[in-house]
Amino acid sequence: MNKLQDRAYLEMAYSLAEKARGWTSPNPLVGALLVKDGIIIGHGYHKKPGTAHAEIIALQMAGTAARGSTLYVTLEPCIHTGRTPPCVDSLIPAGIKRAFISAMDPNPVVHRRGAEKLREAGISVDTGLLAEKNALLNEFYVKYITRKIPWVTIKAAVSLDGKMAVSGGHSNWITSSTAREYVHLLRGEHDAVLVGSETVLQDNPRLTIRHPQWKGKRLVRVLLDGRLRIPASARLFETLDRGPVLIFTSIDVPRDKAAPLEAHGAEVIPVPSSAKGLDLSQILQHLGTRQITSVLVEGGGRVITGLVESRLADCMYLMVAPKLIGGDKAPSILGGKGIDTMDKAFVFTRIHSFQLGADTVFKGYF
Repeated sequence: MNKLQDRAYLEMAYSLAEKARGWTSPNPLVGALLVKDGIIIGHGYHKKPGTAHAEIIALQMAGTAARGSTLYVTLEPCIHTGRTPPCVDSLIPAGIKRAFISAMDPNPVVHRRGAEKLREAGISVDTGLLAEKNALLNEFYVKYITRKIPWVTIKAAVSLDGKMAVSGGHSNWITSSTAREYVHLLRGEHDAVLVGSETVLQDNPRLTIRHPQWKGKRLVRVLLDGRLRIPASARLFETLDRGPVLIFTSIDVPRDKAAPLEAHGAEVIPVPSSAKGLDLSQILQHLGTRQITSVLVEGGGRVITGLVESRLADCMYLMVAPKLIGGDKAPSILGGKGIDTMDKAFVFTRIHSFQLGADTVFKGYF
């Protein structure tokens, strides 16, 4: 066994899995290689739900040469029938000799059972190599499959003094065109984009993906509007072919207020609310029932504050522009009452930063 060589083959498998980022939900990203006598005889990655899994594509490429080969796969092969048959039921008769499985599938239907079934068939199985890469690659999937709610990514653009807009609400544009283009890449990686009603009223966005890398991808647009103030003339209703529009509102709002929005193609969903706003936890649970595994939150400040204070956010992209806005009434990234002592601050972890034009982007986890 050559650890460096095994690591290299798994790195290749991870590179394959990355090719499908943004397309496999609610399934995980998976890449696979079949190697025999030092030669890659088959490779593949899972492209979209309902299509062949990575291992099956690699087997089809290898054909009868798969007998006696070694499988390198980023995630444990499945043992259950979903839209496709179980992968282990193809791997075993193909005659593979050994399997390097980077990470166990957190899905309780599969967890460790796929690896064990391969062992029972006489296949040598090694697990755990580069498992930390899978934890990052499939962070959306892991949260969704274990908790049944989507991963929540916050994207916020602020000035150097932490303002999201001027005092009158105008915010177009704080960041550069390069940063705005990057936002469309982020949208493409997620299943849904979420904003509050104030963002729609102020900016009238389309909330679509406008980047050639994501051509044809539909994006669920989620709006939080406790009083149903969003007009039926909003631009996002002109793009229903690019993804559905879900509007969450308070259960106390009269149902007849929803009629004009529903007539324009929106789905209006009542949820409980309080003085702090709509019940964000219930909204995430509802999105989970729709197999939405990830949500990109783009504002406004009240929505971001609610998610952070409720500890429902998972990570944040904070885009900082080299500008100063000032003004006591200009909205900042977090509102609410704030904390009373520094030991209660919301702490970023695993931080890294990069430049997009003149802007600096900080990514961190909560």
